[in-house]
Amino acid sequence: MTKDELQALFNKASMKASDLNAKAIAVIQSDSFDKETYDGIKKNLKDAKAKRDAIQEQIDAYDEEHPEKPEPTDNNQGTALPSGHVGTTRDQQRKSMRNFLKTGVVTTDLTGAGLSDGSILIPETILPAEHETHQFPRLGNMVRTVQVSTTTGKLPVFQESGDTLSLHKEFDETTPSSTPRIVPIPWDLQTYTGRYVFSQDLISDSSYDWEAEFGSRLVELQNNTDDMLIANKLTDGITATATTDLISDIKHALNKFFKPFDSAQASIILSQSAFDELDNMKDSTGRPMVQPDVTQATDGFIKGKPLVVLDDLLFPKAKVGDANIIISPLQKSIIKFRNNQITGEFQDTHDIWYKSLGMYLREDVEQARKDLICLISSSAPSGK
Repeated sequence: MTKDELQALFNKASMKASDLNAKAIAVIQSDSFDKETYDGIKKNLKDAKAKRDAIQEQIDAYDEEHPEKPEPTDNNQGTALPSGHVGTTRDQQRKSMRNFLKTGVVTTDLTGAGLSDGSILIPETILPAEHETHQFPRLGNMVRTVQVSTTTGKLPVFQESGDTLSLHKEFDETTPSSTPRIVPIPWDLQTYTGRYVFSQDLISDSSYDWEAEFGSRLVELQNNTDDMLIANKLTDGITATATTDLISDIKHALNKFFKPFDSAQASIILSQSAFDELDNMKDSTGRPMVQPDVTQATDGFIKGKPLVVLDDLLFPKAKVGDANIIISPLQKSIIKFRNNQITGEFQDTHDIWYKSLGMYLREDVEQARKDLICLISSSAPSGK
């Protein structure tokens, strides 16, 4: 059997092993894991790797039995090769080429490295990876987080009282004060998980730190989960006020819907379309209704409060173009109860050679004060 025939068999065996490895990882990641299917693929993968390694041994043996002589001149041009190339066989050049494509390091001259006449080798540089920036604020950073140690429980909240002390006369018995009203906020932790599986081949063939990359992605999934849970609680059971004058209704909510201290702590959260409506509104003199801050790159202010702009689709059941506004003191209205968060790396038993990086999160987001959430919606452009 010739060297080219052995190389063709090796390439075919390597491709089969890679396909089986990908199938094994897909079965592991599947929600409906089937052990019988997994064991069958694992056996086939073991056989495929053994066949590939056996062919590689035949290729190595062939190279030892048929050493190539150095080629002192170029066959096409008849000119002498560079001095650094003398003594380098064409087979060694091919090995150097494979090493270069895998590691990016040139260990010998690649002139005449097994390229057919007329073919061109174009080097490719892969730069360090860049990452897109999340375009909106994270709601998880705006609400109150309470650390808890049990799956369920209650947070008792003493309510404000309007009672006063009783007028007392000398030697008379003191009138008992009314019992404080306590409103419990219950929690019931839910478990959220995610994971990424990556093979040892991926680690070996790449210069990227895949563990760090997937770890960052798991944090992104956690933030997305917090955004979804908090947005749901900010609208759950809240009746939206339909409006054709966003500015007026925002001011009305801040002035009358909330008490002064709650109003001072309230945040104004807008969908991107709602902000677009507000930003295009002008008063009778032509000045913008949204107060700009020329010293900072912010979205502006209303009654001195910064505007928090979110994606239209983050609001439950919303469509692109829907204008929604939530006004609420988030530290009082929403509480995120959290038990623990675990991010860990798990490695297989060295039969498939893969790693799994996963996150385990237990938390519950609760609507602590429904009466402190004001939802305003506008399906038609406001007056400008």
